[in-house]
Amino acid sequence: MARTINIIETTMRDGQQSLWATRMTTPMMLPILPVMDRAGFEAIECMGTAVMDSCVRYLQENPWERLRLLKEHMPTTPLQMITICLGFSVGKAQMPDDILELFFLRCAANGIDRFFVMDGLNDIRNFEVPIRAIHKAGGTVLGGIVYSISPVHTDEHFVEKTRELVELGSDIIVLKDPNGVLTPERVRVLGPKMQEVAGERPLYCHSHCVTGLGPATNLEAIDYGAGTIWTAARALANGSSLPASSSMVRHLRRAGYDVNIDTDALQQIDDHFLAVAKRHEKPIGQPAEYDPSFYEHQMPGGMISNFRAQMAQVGLEDRLEEVFAEIPSVREDLGWSLMVTPFSQVIGTQAALNVLYGRYEVTLNEVDQLMLGYYGKTPAPVNQDLLDTIAARTGMKPVSERPGLVVDPVLKRIRKEKGPGMSDEELLLEYLFMPEHLRALRAAGPIPREDSVPGSLVDLVRDVANRKDVKRFHLVM
Repeated sequence: MARTINIIETTMRDGQQSLWATRMTTPMMLPILPVMDRAGFEAIECMGTAVMDSCVRYLQENPWERLRLLKEHMPTTPLQMITICLGFSVGKAQMPDDILELFFLRCAANGIDRFFVMDGLNDIRNFEVPIRAIHKAGGTVLGGIVYSISPVHTDEHFVEKTRELVELGSDIIVLKDPNGVLTPERVRVLGPKMQEVAGERPLYCHSHCVTGLGPATNLEAIDYGAGTIWTAARALANGSSLPASSSMVRHLRRAGYDVNIDTDALQQIDDHFLAVAKRHEKPIGQPAEYDPSFYEHQMPGGMISNFRAQMAQVGLEDRLEEVFAEIPSVREDLGWSLMVTPFSQVIGTQAALNVLYGRYEVTLNEVDQLMLGYYGKTPAPVNQDLLDTIAARTGMKPVSERPGLVVDPVLKRIRKEKGPGMSDEELLLEYLFMPEHLRALRAAGPIPREDSVPGSLVDLVRDVANRKDVKRFHLVM
């Protein structure tokens, strides 16, 4: 009997985050949601902390309202989100345990069934609060172990992290490859070793297409034990995103696996998001060329385009290769921290500062905190000379315990300050975002239900229909 392989659909999360800078609006999603709900996916990954951030800061959409709408239109398929263990972003890395727990509880209450949780240092201690809160809410934990290439990211490292996650209670183990540097040869070795330690817990593989190897790596992972992979609709697949759903389903069936996905529904999903991309002039994912430099700097594909643009803005695009060459040295000094949210931007920026001003003549506050342990334990010891310099300059003491334990609870105080009339969802928004972002969000009102492009035919017809003085009109095209 053929083994059944499952698919997690991530167009509305990782697909748009990788290719559209997380600018997909809720109206772009709504028409296709019933089709996605009946397509047969194991889960639909539709939310993440980066998506929530973009909703508020750029789209003026309430992320809680988006979640409720998604659940309303997809009541059958489990909804999934991804989040770092520390809660939200590098700016909120020292999030108190009580706020962190409330965040997970409210995400569950607003429609999230499954939580793909990861830590940018693979410090499994940081999973304690998320796993406890998610299980308290009745949710499922997908514990992500981030793959990386360095002297300390050995087979033993990944096996030990798998063991720690199992002991902590993760329901599913995920080998996560956000940089697309996991190869078929490497997963052929790691897969069986991690599965042996995971025992009865399922092993999943999440690999991007940054280097062009994503589809091959995912297929190899399945051959060597993984039961589920992530894919996206074709318009938002490939490039720095995930493999295309339709292609992977076809490859898996040709290889003899059962995949319980409705191919007609897949075609409708592909057609819908392709139409959205064309209507809004969004980029369409293309297969990436193999680029061996990624295995050196390991910068996430979704970050490279933004990083190039930022360097160009300050007239330094001609020094980008120097920055790429500096990244491995910065990683080594920072205990081989991972090129993944939230640290990829921190490491890349520090490498740029080193190139511009000399090595660590200027350091980011986040680098200081990372060196001192405020994000957790780095995979390897940090550069001791640099640590001593930072400690002397900042006056901060190194932290050896789990970061959340050194932050005082704040929830009771915030509730008192905001008053009893504020909901938990609003309270979390107040904690996470700047007042000007929340003012713009509230001024925008409820999320629109229809997708339109400013100046489009849809807008024109709607505007004319709303005018009381117009009974007929003639359109010339």
